[in-house]
Amino acid sequence: MTFMRKRSGPVGLATGAALAAALLGWAPAFAQDAEAPAAEAPAAEAAPGTAAPSSVPQPDWTKVCGTVNEKEECHTERRRLAATGQPIAQFMIIEREGKRLVQIAVPPVALIQPGVQIKIDDGEPTGVKYVVCTPNECLALGEINDDFIERLKQGGTMLISMLNPQGKPVNFDLSLVGFTAIYDGPGITQAEAQANSQRLQEELERRAEAAKQQLLEAQQSGTQ
Repeated sequence: MTFMRKRSGPVGLATGAALAAALLGWAPAFAQDAEAPAAEAPAAEAAPGTAAPSSVPQPDWTKVCGTVNEKEECHTERRRLAATGQPIAQFMIIEREGKRLVQIAVPPVALIQPGVQIKIDDGEPTGVKYVVCTPNECLALGEINDDFIERLKQGGTMLISMLNPQGKPVNFDLSLVGFTAIYDGPGITQAEAQANSQRLQEELERRAEAAKQQLLEAQQSGTQ
């Protein structure tokens, strides 16, 4: 997210042949739901089309406030990472000039007409229409009200659902644990958000290197 842009910065989702192939046929390898942070309760059974958890650490809810076109703006968001550590979905609330918008980013191989749906726990889903698709992502944008915010605060899990070109659902679940404290809080600066992102990236790289080393050691043991 970059506050210097006129519109909210996109998540910059992971792309490539493997990702597109997975979505086109909805292979379980695509939407890897990483395990929740240690402070959260264990996740419920995955919804149809949602893959099993993996060990990659997930970002928490964050609220970043800054100046856009000389006006104050705040973004409260959470991202879903794949097992590789790359972002594959993002949910963001944008507060600007007394309005609140929800922006959702999903991979670019989406069936456009239905848009995406947001379901909070067992409640009725809320539809949000796409506004643009790029080679990197599809963005859905819509205005929200107090009732929607209250449902987020009282909820446990949010499910974002898109359809792939075959009309099959692809689901991304995000924990709502910690949302209220972050949303009602003062927010952090863009510099602080970048520092947090850098720390997460370093942790992902450390885990990837450790996994690589374990694989090499296992291969060496097998040849002895």
